[in-house]
Amino acid sequence: MRTYHYLLILFIFSITSLFAQNGATLFDQANAAYNGGNYTLAIEKYEAILADELHSAELYFNLGNAHYRLGNVAESVYYFEQAKRLNSTDKTIINNSRFANNMTQDAIEELPQTQIERLQLQLLALFHIEQWTIITLVFAWIGALLFFLYRWNNQILYKRLFFSSAIVVVLISLLSLGLTQKKQSLDLIQKAVIFEREIEIWGEPNNRADILFLLHEGTVVEVTDALEGWSKIKLANGSEGWIQNKAIKQLD
Repeated sequence: MRTYHYLLILFIFSITSLFAQNGATLFDQANAAYNGGNYTLAIEKYEAILADELHSAELYFNLGNAHYRLGNVAESVYYFEQAKRLNSTDKTIINNSRFANNMTQDAIEELPQTQIERLQLQLLALFHIEQWTIITLVFAWIGALLFFLYRWNNQILYKRLFFSSAIVVVLISLLSLGLTQKKQSLDLIQKAVIFEREIEIWGEPNNRADILFLLHEGTVVEVTDALEGWSKIKLANGSEGWIQNKAIKQLD
């Protein structure tokens, strides 16, 4: 029985290694094609890696760059957005994503933000959700340790020092917890990219409703609802409407 288990584990390990090696080989070939200016071939090989369920920020980033070189607006924006979802703090990804968005036709201004909201977004961009969670736990443990030292120590000076330090650390931990929850809620927002060159946005999920406005390829929207082949979307400026599902591609 043990021999069977060992053989099964060895088989799974071999298959996993084979897929990893195949992905690495395709990635090198795709990079070589990209560096040689053959962006179409590079895209084919990058997408072959995706077909094997091998996802990474670097892969999406390279796909975005290849499509950008070919002038594929929607695809370029889409893959850079995918890269940002996996690595939201990489400045190169963020900058290239801005270049791709500059190719879009729709100039959508975001709703005005307060200084506190801007500061909050800047703080959230510093770390991933996993890193914010670790930071919160670390400060919570430090706060608990300082409180224990306050209870254990008999000297007045040290008790005051440990108590005041514990209060500060606990407040930082609560702030970090709030940022972690905010980061999690932002990550849960479902976004999509428009892939139609031009598409109507309707007031209701049917073709008999009023057309509210037009949008074009590459525009990033937030998906807030869905109904029988239609999605309700929201723009950065607060505008809302319904769009046919075939016109958009949702981010993973």
